[in-house]
Amino acid sequence: MDRIIESFVEDFESDFNYKEKDRNKLFEHFSNYLIVSKLYPDKSSIDKINVGGAKNPGIDGLAVMTNNHLITSIEEVDYFIQENDLLEVDFNFVQSKTTSSFELSGISNFITSVREFFKDGNLCFEDELLNLRDLKNYIYKNSIKMEKSPTIKLYYITTGKWIGDQNLLTTVKTGINDLMSTDLFCDVKFIPIDADKIKSLYREIKNKITREISFEKHTILPMIDKVSESYLGILPAGELIKITTDEDGEIIKTIFYDNVRDFQGFNKVNSGIRETINNTQSKDKFVLLNNGITIVAKSLNKVGSSFKISDFQIVNGCQTSHVLHHLKDLVDSNVKLPLKLIVTDDDDTINDIIKATNSQTEVKNEAFEILKPFHKRLEEFYDSFSKDEAKRLFYERRSKQYSGAKARQEKVISLSTQISSYVAMFLNEPQSTHRYFGELLKAYNNRLFLENHSLYPYYTSGLALSVIEEFYRDGNLSSSTKKFKFHLLLMLRIHVAGEKTPINVASNSKLENYCLKICDILWNRETALKNFKLLESKLKSTLDNTDLLKRQAHSMRAFTEELIPTVTENRKFGKVTYYNSTRGFGFIRIDGTDDDVFIHYTEVMKAFDGLTPYAKSFSFDVYESDRGPQAKNMELI
Repeated sequence: MDRIIESFVEDFESDFNYKEKDRNKLFEHFSNYLIVSKLYPDKSSIDKINVGGAKNPGIDGLAVMTNNHLITSIEEVDYFIQENDLLEVDFNFVQSKTTSSFELSGISNFITSVREFFKDGNLCFEDELLNLRDLKNYIYKNSIKMEKSPTIKLYYITTGKWIGDQNLLTTVKTGINDLMSTDLFCDVKFIPIDADKIKSLYREIKNKITREISFEKHTILPMIDKVSESYLGILPAGELIKITTDEDGEIIKTIFYDNVRDFQGFNKVNSGIRETINNTQSKDKFVLLNNGITIVAKSLNKVGSSFKISDFQIVNGCQTSHVLHHLKDLVDSNVKLPLKLIVTDDDDTINDIIKATNSQTEVKNEAFEILKPFHKRLEEFYDSFSKDEAKRLFYERRSKQYSGAKARQEKVISLSTQISSYVAMFLNEPQSTHRYFGELLKAYNNRLFLENHSLYPYYTSGLALSVIEEFYRDGNLSSSTKKFKFHLLLMLRIHVAGEKTPINVASNSKLENYCLKICDILWNRETALKNFKLLESKLKSTLDNTDLLKRQAHSMRAFTEELIPTVTENRKFGKVTYYNSTRGFGFIRIDGTDDDVFIHYTEVMKAFDGLTPYAKSFSFDVYESDRGPQAKNMELI
C-alpha cells in the first residue's frame, strides 16, 4: 500500500472513528465505503453492506440496490412494489485485497463465491450474507415486477495496478459467462479498482464536484435577493449527460441528493421520454415537450458560454437525467432541453426552489420532509451542544453538509438514522427499523417531527445511536449483537428513565428531565458502557432461549415481545373480509370493530401460503399509508 492510499485509509479511520486493529479488515471497510458512496450517499450505508467474515472468504461487501435505494429487507422490496409497481435491481459485490497486484486466485475465488450466492442449497455463509440471500430469493420471487432481469457488478479492489493481464481477463470472461448462463441477469460487469482508481474515488467523495458545460443559448436573469447569479436557456442534452456522468460512465448519484424524486425506472412518463429520444422525427421537439432541468450551484465561474459549476445539485430533472443517461448513445445535437441555472448558498432559497420546481406532480412525503422548518430548528438544537465534545452531534439536512473538516462522520445524524433511532427508542418499535425510512415516516406521520414536539427526544435518540455505534467500533460490545442495537436503545431508555414516557410537547419539563436523565448516562461513556453491557447480557440470554430464527430475530415483533413484553401492546387481531389475489390486495377487519384495514398481497404471502386467507385469524400492526390504514407484519395465529 503506497503512502497516499495509506493516508486516505487513516483519514477514513479518523473520520468514522474506527479503531480496527486488523488493517486488512479496516481496508475492507474503506473499500466498501468507496463503492457504496457511489451507489447510495448515506453514511449509515457502510454497515449495511459490510459482510466480510470467516465464512465469506470471497465477498467483503454486498449492496443490493432496488429502484436506486440500498435495501436489506424484504419489507423494503414490498414497499417499492407497492409504490412503483416495478422493481429495478442491481447486485453490487465487493472484494478487497491489500496485495500489490491482482491475483488470479483471489479473482477466481471472488467470482466463485458470487456464483455460490445465487445457487440454492445450504450455504456456509455468515448470517448477514444468508439474510441477503433470502432477500435475493424474495426479489426473484417477485420477478414479474421487473422490466428486465437484475444486473451484477463485481468490484475487485487492490492497491496494485490493473494492466489487463491476459490470464486474468480469461478468468474474468469465463466467470461472467458462467453467471450469464444462469439466465438470472441481464448484464454482468467485472470492475477492477486499482491504486489510481482508489485515489480518484476517495478524492471524488471528499471534494466538491466541479463540472464544465457549454451553455451558449442563455439569458441572464435580473438580480434576485439571496441569489448570486441565475440563468435561463437551452442546453444540448449531451452537455447534461457530461456533467451527470463519472469517469466510469456511471451516473453520479450524489448530485441528485436534493432532488425530491428518485428515479422511478421506466414508468409511463419515463417511457414517454425514451420514445421521444428513440424517434428520430421527434428528437428536435424534445425541448418543447420536456419541463426542463433546474441546477442549483454554490459557485460558478463563467467565461463566455463556458460555465464551470461547483458543489451543485440537480434539484429538478432527476427522471430526465437518468433517461438521457440510459440513452446516451442515441442522444445527438438535435436533443436539447430547457435549463434553469441558479447560484446561491442560502438554504431557505434552495428549499423554496426545490418546492416550487417539484410541485407540478405527486411527490412522496419523505421527499419534502427535510424542507420543513422543524428540521432547521432540530439542526440548531443539535448545535447547541457543540461546546462539549462528549455531547456534540451534527444533524445533517443536506448532502455533504458536514463533509471534510466540518465534522467527523461518526458524529453526523442523517434523516434516515434520526427516524430509526427515534422510532426504536421513543415509539417502542426497534423491529421496524429495517424498513425503508420513507415508509416509517408515512406510518408515523402523526407521531414524528410534529411542530409542537420537544426536540430533546430526537437529540437523545440520536446521541444514544451515536454512542452505541462508538462502542461497537471500539469492540466494547459484541459484534454478534450489533443488529439488535435499536433494541438496546429502547432497553436503555426503560432501564434508565422508566417505561412511561411523558407526553411529547415542547413545553413539557417532565419530558426534558426524562431525556436529560438518559443523556447524563450517555455523556459519561464509562457509565454508558456499563449500562449497555448489562442490557446486552439480557438480550443475549433472551436470544439464546428463543425458538425464533436467530439471524432474523432483530426484524421480528415476536422477539421484541419476548425481550420487552410490556411495550408491544398495540398489536391488532382480526380476519380477512376480502382478498383478491389477481388484483393483489384485500381487507382485514379488526376484532371487535367495524374497521377494515387494507392489506397488500405481499403481506398475505409472508403470513400465509395457503390458497385463501379467509376464516384464518391474524395478528398485525396498522401503518398509515397513501391508501389509509394498512396491515403490516401479519402473523397467522
